[in-house]
Order: sequence, then structure tokens, then C-alpha cells
Amino acid sequence: MGASTLVLRLGLARSLNGQARHEEALAEAEHADEPRRSLPEEQRRAETGAVELAVATALLGLGRGIEAHPRAAAAHDACLAAFGPDHCRTAEARALLDRIDGA
Repeated sequence: MGASTLVLRLGLARSLNGQARHEEALAEAEHADEPRRSLPEEQRRAETGAVELAVATALLGLGRGIEAHPRAAAAHDACLAAFGPDHCRTAEARALLDRIDGA
């Protein structure tokens, strides 16, 4: 398992979330954490916050906003530190936090 497995699992999780198939998306996102942990630090940086964001999105879709909030906050904080406030993933995490807080 490597970077390509991580990218594929995250892509599938995003796609499933987009189709409102949140149970399946949650499973894929959680499985994506396995290959991420096996990558060297410099390769993990590109996917900073992505797993947490996919998990939080799935949890919110399942009506589990209380569980989603800390994951979305962790994704936002990690993306903000790694990429800055103008990065698309940072903005996506911020928007998800806003959705959770408004739900």
C-alpha cells in the first residue's frame, strides 16, 4: 500500500460522499488512514487533512455532527498550518465546520 492507494481511497470516499452514500464513504475514508500512516512524512504532507475531512463529511451526512466537528476542526487546523488560509482544502474544511455549526 502506498500513495496511490491513499489517493484512490480518498477519491472514492469523496465520490461516495457526493452521492450521499455516507456509510460507504466513512468506511473508505477510515481505510484510507492505513496507507497514509505507512507513507514517509514528506509524502503524507500532500494529503494533510484529507482523511479527516472525508470522515467528517461522512459523519455529518449520517447526522453525526457532534462526532464530525472535532474531525473537521482537526482537518482545518492541519490544513491551515500546512497550506495556509487560501488553500482549497483549508477552505473546504472551514466550509464544513460552518455547515456543522449551522446544522
